[in-house]
Amino acid sequence: MAALFSRIIPILFVGDLQAEREFYEALGFHVTYEGPEYPYFLALGHGKIEFGIEWRRDFSPGVLDRVLTWQFGVSDLELAKKRLAEVGVRYREELMTPSPDWQYRVLHARTPNGYHLLLEEGSE
Repeated sequence: MAALFSRIIPILFVGDLQAEREFYEALGFHVTYEGPEYPYFLALGHGKIEFGIEWRRDFSPGVLDRVLTWQFGVSDLELAKKRLAEVGVRYREELMTPSPDWQYRVLHARTPNGYHLLLEEGSE
C-alpha cells in the first residue's frame, strides 16, 4: 500500500516576518512561495526541506521553548558553523552522548523570532 502521507511542511508563526526570512536566506534557503493570496506568509526551501513562516499579531516568543525545538540534520557541521559565523549568528556546540558507543555533535542557535534552532551532524 502506498504511503498516504508524503511529507511534512510545518509553518512557524513569527512576530517579525522579514527578519526571519532574511535569517534563513542568509543560511542558504530560498523563497519557494510568496504571493498576494497570503500576504503574511511565505515558504522557504533548501533541497528537500520546505517550511512556511507566517506573521501573527499575537505571536509570543515566551512560549517557544515549551512547544518546539526546530531541528535540522546537516551533512557537514563544520560548514554549518562557518555559515552561522559568516552571517553573525551566535551558536553553542555540544557533544551529545546518548550511550557509551554513540556520540554526535549539535549546534544550538536562536532565530530572530526566538526559535531554538538545533543543527545535528550526520543526518540526511
